[in-house]
Amino acid sequence: MLKTFSFFYYKLSSWLSYMHKKVIVPMRRSHKNPTYLARSNAIGMGLAFAPFPGQVPVVLALWILLRRSKYRFSLAISVAWTFISNVFTNLPLFYLYYLTGAFFRQDNVAFSYAELKELFANGIFQAAGQMGMNILYGSLFYMLIFGALGYYLGMRKQKKT
Repeated sequence: MLKTFSFFYYKLSSWLSYMHKKVIVPMRRSHKNPTYLARSNAIGMGLAFAPFPGQVPVVLALWILLRRSKYRFSLAISVAWTFISNVFTNLPLFYLYYLTGAFFRQDNVAFSYAELKELFANGIFQAAGQMGMNILYGSLFYMLIFGALGYYLGMRKQKKT
């Protein structure tokens, strides 16, 4: 038991140090204006809660489209924030999206977490067909909330330094 705990503690501490190195240090060293960095946080944190895997290519496509406009952002910071959702957190996040979407759509919650795991084990398309709209509405809610939170925290962090 202690060996397992130390393994997870090591992984968590290494992930936190990685995030510090890739997100916090570039923000402190940057010579860019605060909105540039806050926009990077907002895009990364918002897309981290997107209901599909592979948010990094979406961030890269946005960066390519917006790099010559006045809405530029840091690719490294945005990509680092997208790793909030990963292989280990996707299924719990999908269930959270499903519950939130069911609440907003005033649907009855028809699936438990165990049933959701079973549906995703059978195939993602079957699961998306049965609960897709609830997951979509729930994820849009979290994308907007965490995108705004990322922007706010980025502006606040830059004004303090």
